[in-house]
Amino acid sequence: MEPVVNAVFVSSLNTGTESLQVYDCDTGTQLKSYRGQPVAASTLCSVGHASHLLVAQRDKPFLQTWAIHQHDVQQIRLVVPGKVTAMAVNSAGQKYCVIGINEKIHIYKLLSGRLIGIANRHYQPVTRLVFSPCGNYFASGGEDGFVYLWSLSSFIERLHQIHAPQSQPHFVLGQHSDKITGLIFTSSGMRGFLVSSSLDHTARVFDMVTGRPVYCLVTADAVTSVASNTLGSQVFLGHADGTVKVVNLLPSDVHGDIEVSCKGVMCHEKCVRHLAVTPSGSHLVSGGDDGEVKVWVVTNSTLGSHEAAAKRQPHLAHRRTIHTGRGPITNLAIKQINREVLSEGEMTTKEVIAPFSQDHSNPLSCPVTVPIKGRCNPHPHLQDLFTSPLMSSIPQVSGNGGGLGVSSDAQNTVDQLKMTNSQLFKFALKHIIGEGDL
Repeated sequence: MEPVVNAVFVSSLNTGTESLQVYDCDTGTQLKSYRGQPVAASTLCSVGHASHLLVAQRDKPFLQTWAIHQHDVQQIRLVVPGKVTAMAVNSAGQKYCVIGINEKIHIYKLLSGRLIGIANRHYQPVTRLVFSPCGNYFASGGEDGFVYLWSLSSFIERLHQIHAPQSQPHFVLGQHSDKITGLIFTSSGMRGFLVSSSLDHTARVFDMVTGRPVYCLVTADAVTSVASNTLGSQVFLGHADGTVKVVNLLPSDVHGDIEVSCKGVMCHEKCVRHLAVTPSGSHLVSGGDDGEVKVWVVTNSTLGSHEAAAKRQPHLAHRRTIHTGRGPITNLAIKQINREVLSEGEMTTKEVIAPFSQDHSNPLSCPVTVPIKGRCNPHPHLQDLFTSPLMSSIPQVSGNGGGLGVSSDAQNTVDQLKMTNSQLFKFALKHIIGEGDL
C-alpha cells in the first residue's frame, strides 16, 4: 500500500455531525471524517502542507478549523463580519486568508488574526476566490461576472501608509455576462493560465503575464464548474445538464473563440458543481447536485488514421463512485498527503492560526496577538536552569544610588548579568524554539 495517496475531501449539504469526509481516490475507501458544523460552499481550504483544514460555517459568520490528524474541530474563535460566500488560503510564504462576504473581500493574516485589508470592487456577491501557486496573487470572481487579479503585497503596503488609497486590482481580467462559477490556476501560476467559467455558456483562459484573454471556450450549455490538468493543456467543463466536456488546448489553436462542439460525457443526473484533477492528470473527480462524487479515467481515443498524429480526442471512463446519498456536493478538493498524517496519533504542526480580530473598522487599529510556536510541553531541564547555581551566583546590587561613578563591584555585576542573559538566550533557541546547538 502506497504511503502517499490522492485524498479526496468532500462536504455535502446533508452531512449531519460529519462536516467532511476523506476518500482514497485510487481505492474509494473512506480514510477519515471530521466532526463539526455544516460547511459553506466554496470555502474548503488547507493551511500549510495540509496540516490544518479551514472552512466557513453555513449561514453563520464563523470559521472552523481542524488539525489534519484530529477528528474534532479546534476551539479557536474565528469570527468574521458576515456570511462567507467564498474563501481561499495561500499555500506558500506567510499564510493569508481571503474571505468573500457579500461583494467585499476581507484579507486576514492567520498567524496574528489581523485584518490587513478590504477590497471592494465587485458589485454583487463574490462567488469564487483562488490563490496563485506562488501565493503572492489571488483572483476573484462574482455574480457580476467580473474577474479580478489582486496583488497581496499591495494590501500589506497599505498598512504602512497613513492616508493610503484603496487597493486596486493588479489586472481587470475581463467580464462575463453572467455569474462566475469557477476559477482555476494552472500549476505554473503567474507564468501560466487562469481559467474562469460562467453561466453565460463560456469559459475564458487568461494569460497571467499580460492579463489578456487567450481563449474563449463557447459551449451550448451553462458552465457550472471548471478544472484543468497540471500543464493547462486540458480543460474540463462541467455543465448544468450533468455532462462534462474535455477541451485540448495543446497543440495550440488560433487564439480567440473556440467552439466546443463535442457532446461530452454524462457524468451526473443533475448539475455538475465541482471538478478536480489529480496531479498526474490521469483522473478526474466530479461532484454534482445528485449527491455523488465519481472518479473518471482520462484517456485519449484516436479520431481517425489521418488525424492520429495531429490530434487525439480525450475521453472520460467511469472508474468508481466514492461518495453518495448525502445531498448536493458543496466542496471538493484533492490533496496528495501521507496516509499516516490522517491517523489519530500525536503530531506536531508548525502552522499557527490565531483568533481573528474583531475590530473591522480600520486594519491599522487592530490589536495584534502573536502566538509563539514552540514545544507543547516544557523542556525537562527548563526548571533546573532557573534554580541552578548560575542564577543564584548573581550578586545583589545594593547602595544608595547617590554616587555619580560606577564602582568595580557594580561593573562586575553588569558583566555577570550580560553573560547570564546570553546563556538564557542560547538556551531558549536550543530548547524552546527548536534550534540546534549554538
